[in-house]
Amino acid sequence: MNVTQPTSSADMSALRFRVVTVGGQRRGIKLEEIYWSSLSELAARRSCKLADIISECEQALDGEGNLTARLRYVATSYLREQLSGARERSGLAVVAGQVRACPSPAFALSGDKRIIAYNPAFLTFVQSRFLRFQSSPPAQGLRLSFDVQFAELVDRLKASPGEPQPAGFTIGINEHVTRGRLSAALASLFDQDVVIGFISA
Repeated sequence: MNVTQPTSSADMSALRFRVVTVGGQRRGIKLEEIYWSSLSELAARRSCKLADIISECEQALDGEGNLTARLRYVATSYLREQLSGARERSGLAVVAGQVRACPSPAFALSGDKRIIAYNPAFLTFVQSRFLRFQSSPPAQGLRLSFDVQFAELVDRLKASPGEPQPAGFTIGINEHVTRGRLSAALASLFDQDVVIGFISA
């Protein structure tokens, strides 16, 4: 198979020429690397060969239209489906459900230090530390921060996917402050970095 390699493995816009055998006939096709990559991923997901994807595209054209344009359309449609699925699996409601499912005190904190989700055990924890605090939701009048910079904690979590990171935290209400320890995990939000804190002490 004659293949023209892209100028850089990181350059997904580079044109790549491939010769693929489709229905017993050799076809020379030139596409940007990003489309070849997406089509190969689609073929792997469907447990078929890249040639099968190309054959389906040829049949869809039925002798009319441009094959490379059809291949780009199929690759883009696949990427859009993956993006849509990722968004559905990583919404705020999903993160809130993960937090509420935890039996121990837990909360989700955004980069601007807003509590975007918490569970009843967290509210009980806050009320036990600040006996006069009755506000609900607890984000009202409450300050919460980690003992490391938010961005630093996120970097640590991204460097070790799936591994929680220990951290200290501080909760403040007016002039009153309490501190403790937690295990931090990176939430699966699609469009922003959010840390879920599971309070241990």
